[in-house]
Amino acid sequence: MKTDRLEKFVNENRHEFDQMEPSDKSWEVISQRLNPDSGKKTRKFGWMKVAAAVTLLAILPATIYYLSISGQKQLVRAIQVDPEIRELMEAEAFYAQEVSGKLAEIQKCYKVYPELKSEIEGDLNELEAMYMSLKKDLRENVSNKEVIEAMIENNRYRMKLVEDVLEQINC
Repeated sequence: MKTDRLEKFVNENRHEFDQMEPSDKSWEVISQRLNPDSGKKTRKFGWMKVAAAVTLLAILPATIYYLSISGQKQLVRAIQVDPEIRELMEAEAFYAQEVSGKLAEIQKCYKVYPELKSEIEGDLNELEAMYMSLKKDLRENVSNKEVIEAMIENNRYRMKLVEDVLEQINC
């Protein structure tokens, strides 16, 4: 086989080629020309991530809305069917009106008895926290008679608290 003239020239003058090495910049240019995509990040399945995010953003509000509506429907059905729930709502309205009226009378005496405000508000807040806990329990089990009775009893405690305070202060 005959050797190519270029190959022969390179073999004869190899020592001259080995003396000078190309700069790093030259190698970078060569590398970029050989691999034009190496400077860019490849995004695999990028469109799938976007589609998943859009789907999630579309489904999440609909799910929340559905769950809130179904919870409200369950409560409405319970009110219509269960007389105890209806009784609870009537008692709630009655006691709320009575307690707020008597509390307004007590608030007039806050100037005379300033320490009274923190004591009454603390007790009422404690009863309110208990009531919210009972209300949460009622949502989980709508027809639970014990919870309904405890909620009505809580309202009675509030009423008794404000009545006792009014009797004691004679303002």
